[in-house]
Amino acid sequence: MPTVYGIEHLLYLTAVALIGGAVLFFVKKHVTTERGVDSAVRILGAVLLAAIVWNRLSIAITRGDFSGLLPGSFCGASSLALAVAAITLKRNHVVFHCIAYVGWVGALITQLYPDFIGQGPTIWYPMTISGLTHHSVMFLLVTMMVMTGFLKPDPKKWIALPLGLSVYMVYGLFLITVLGYGDAMYIYHPILSGTPLNWIVLGPIFFALQGLFLLAWVKTHPNRAVA
Repeated sequence: MPTVYGIEHLLYLTAVALIGGAVLFFVKKHVTTERGVDSAVRILGAVLLAAIVWNRLSIAITRGDFSGLLPGSFCGASSLALAVAAITLKRNHVVFHCIAYVGWVGALITQLYPDFIGQGPTIWYPMTISGLTHHSVMFLLVTMMVMTGFLKPDPKKWIALPLGLSVYMVYGLFLITVLGYGDAMYIYHPILSGTPLNWIVLGPIFFALQGLFLLAWVKTHPNRAVA
């Protein structure tokens, strides 16, 4: 059975780093027009949409229950929202100034510590590999959006994060009270068992990380800090 930082996990991280690095290098080197960047973002958004749909279907089919088809976690909801936004919305849309932060942090943490990696006998178990894949693609997509200027971090748009997190909470309450989910958006239970990391703790953590990132961005990219 695969374990966190076992051989299969390490091989996966190595493969993701190599593939992701190659994609970013190609885009940086060869995609030099706004139209090209927009197309690259939309293509990767479509890949992310396919990955999150694959993940949700894998979970539903494996468990024999389609009642929980909609994602109930920050990462799952972010993957779905980011994919649709990347395909349909214009560059630097205010929506990205929430879901990109939430998605990037969640994707990074989950790739480094995928607590679900032991779901099956191998990392290629459908629920596991599809879960890892959508997190990896989301991380790559947000990184590419910022790298190419499709998304321009802007301290003036900080309010998008708390407003967006409010939408996450409303969505989570909808899943719980209307669709009958046992929990969603970590409203009742923490992201990691035995820790205090539920929604009320995760929110301030996101705010703090956003603030630190924007501060660093302004200092290192003074000409790119304003959209």
